[in-house]
Amino acid sequence: MSLPTGYYVSYGGQFQNLEAAKNRLAVAVPVALLLIFVLLYFTFHSVKQSLLIFTAVPMSAIGGIFALWMRGMNFSISAGVGFIALFGVAVLNGIVLISEFNRLENQGVTDVTERVLKGLRTRLRPVMITASVASLGFLPMALSTSAGAEVQKPLATVVIGGLISATFLTMVILPVFYIFFSSRTFHFSWKRKSGKATLLFLLLGMSIPFARAQQTKVVDVKQAIQMALDSNLSVRASAYSVETQKALRGASWDIPKTSLEGEYGRINSFTKDNSLTVSQSFAFPTVYVNQYKLANANVKSSEWQHEASQLEIATQVKQIYWQLAYLQSKRSLLNYQDSLFSGFFRAAEIRANLGETNRLEMITARSRKLETKNLLQQVESDLHICSKKLQALLNTKMELLTADKALQRSDHNLVDETSLLNQNPSVGYLKQQVEISRYEKKLEQSRMLPDLSVGYFSQTMTGSSTQDGSRTFGSGDRFNGIQAGGSIPVWTKPFTSRSKAAKWKEKEAETNAEYFSKSLSGEYKSLLGEYEKYSTSLDYYEKQALPEANLIIEQTTLSYKAGAMDYLDYVQNLSRALTIMQDHLDVLNSYNQTLVSIEFITGKIF
Repeated sequence: MSLPTGYYVSYGGQFQNLEAAKNRLAVAVPVALLLIFVLLYFTFHSVKQSLLIFTAVPMSAIGGIFALWMRGMNFSISAGVGFIALFGVAVLNGIVLISEFNRLENQGVTDVTERVLKGLRTRLRPVMITASVASLGFLPMALSTSAGAEVQKPLATVVIGGLISATFLTMVILPVFYIFFSSRTFHFSWKRKSGKATLLFLLLGMSIPFARAQQTKVVDVKQAIQMALDSNLSVRASAYSVETQKALRGASWDIPKTSLEGEYGRINSFTKDNSLTVSQSFAFPTVYVNQYKLANANVKSSEWQHEASQLEIATQVKQIYWQLAYLQSKRSLLNYQDSLFSGFFRAAEIRANLGETNRLEMITARSRKLETKNLLQQVESDLHICSKKLQALLNTKMELLTADKALQRSDHNLVDETSLLNQNPSVGYLKQQVEISRYEKKLEQSRMLPDLSVGYFSQTMTGSSTQDGSRTFGSGDRFNGIQAGGSIPVWTKPFTSRSKAAKWKEKEAETNAEYFSKSLSGEYKSLLGEYEKYSTSLDYYEKQALPEANLIIEQTTLSYKAGAMDYLDYVQNLSRALTIMQDHLDVLNSYNQTLVSIEFITGKIF
């Protein structure tokens, strides 16, 4: 309809109220979301974790909108208020999960997948209870048919539907996001997972309370060392020692407490007066300077200790890692040996049944086969023991598999003795002990200097002046002044004794550092000799002995099958070739362990 000029249409009543409320909600909802994010940040002090928990907001909105659609309800102001309430309740599930993940991380669970699985297993019930309490509390409002139901039902419907979707999606999506943003290794494994494996992971997140899966992880030597440096309790304790010394550095300026004294009574005459004195004593300034230098030297010493602890743990990890690779290679060799003697046993059994040979051949073949089986069982036990040792060093409960399935010849760049003495943390620690002793000597010498003190006093002298008696002083008249003094050590014997002891301690530290450096150089030269010995031996095995051993096995097997060789010569030749292969593994293991020892002396971690 066309209206005359000056006339227009406006809507009032409920529609007008709806428009006004929508304008207010346009401000209230963003403000509420911002406040939720700010509170999350103040709780976790991490933007990343706050955003992870904030993902519950869109996930809960999905359920709220779907619930309104299912019940045939339009969006209303009460539904908007319900969304605000829903957002606040929905983030509680994320807070419960992320808090548990952080707690497990602080307890030393460094593997993010293990942390998520444990957190989901222990926090499934609290999350379900949190959502169920809020949903059941709004259920009467959602089913209400009395007066005011048109306001209550949309609000309750939004909250119940949103909590259902938020709870389900939080238990599935949030852990995936947490792993994605927290783990470096996740990208490696994620690219290699098929769609079915991904679906299995999601289902596992929902079935954690009912099933537990044995987790395994493949690591190379560098990854194993890094895991140990991040999780080993000995390394962590040495790091705490560094922080302790840094904290004690602030105690080097330990000025004594300020003295505050007051007097009241007949101090100057029969009239009662009062006096107030404030004084402060302190050592000679060089004492504090030397104490601060000594504290810095102690910090440096603890840092050297921390590096030595890291080097020691890294060396142990490398030793066990290469021992595992050696045992795996030995197991492969024994499996190959078992296949040879198994074939020998089957052939001997057939020949004995046909009457072509005596039963001694079959008994010999069976005994060698059983002997190989026994050796295999011993190697399996040794593998299990070494694996447990590696788990203890890495402070993890996961089953660890080495990336090197066969023992390899390690590479190493040898250094000269000058670099050796500069890189080894134990040498640095002993040199730092010399520095500490030197500062202790200077500190004891500076303590022989006088202590100083300054003060201020204020007092009353009630009465007349003693000179002419013309002026009378009351309680409001105060006499002020300052005082200064010093404490001179008259009995210097204790100071000189401690200074002399510090001097001898410095010489002791210098002698220990020199002795350790020379011992380290001697051990390094000895290890270099062993390195050359094993390197030459490996060249012999790789270029000559191993090819000959393979040729012996091949030709011996052909000759035995053709009947050109009896079983005694066959067993003897096989044993000789297998002994060469085993000796090669032993030399290779000794070579790698020697390189590990050299890297320990040279201070090389990776």
